Amino acid sequence: PVTSEVLKLLRGSIPSTITIVDNIDRTCGPVEADPSQIHQVIMNLCTNAYHAMQETKGCLSLSLKDLEIAEGSDLTDRFNTYIPPGKYIELEVSDTGQGIDEQVLEKVFDPYFTTKEMGKGTGLGLALVHGIVEEHSGFIQVESSPGHGSVFRIFFPLIESVPELEPDSEEKNNFCQEAEKN
Repeated sequence: PVTSEVLKLLRGSIPSTITIVDNIDRTCGPVEADPSQIHQVIMNLCTNAYHAMQETKGCLSLSLKDLEIAEGSDLTDRFNTYIPPGKYIELEVSDTGQGIDEQVLEKVFDPYFTTKEMGKGTGLGLALVHGIVEEHSGFIQVESSPGHGSVFRIFFPLIESVPELEPDSEEKNNFCQEAEKN
């Protein structure tokens, strides 16, 4: 639901010269995450993708799917991000923009690092994304090269079942009933 909500917002704010492709598997399993933080992650990644294509036409693609990483799989990237075997939800944001060169790519998750001119960026977007992903026991990978766009992949651990919310305790109910009387 969060991914669909972000796409609705993006469609209204991104110029029509940029095509948005939705590859969301709506049957994906659940992850334990703060919806507002996931919203922030997706918005930051999509905004960066849009900025990479704002001078030209392009395609922004957002996909979401279940993924199982088998024992012995090697999904390490240039940052040596090792992703242990298990079940994940893979969130991918890709663009056909200008791409990122090697020297810049090494710094993209550094706080306050930006390639934008003064006053046009804080350099906190990708650092924030990285922090949120790690806070949710997830992993992030990025692939890019000049002239070939960028792909950001985020892996959040899949949970087996959605935890049930605890019913209000009797003590809390009694407190509320007393408050209503007063």
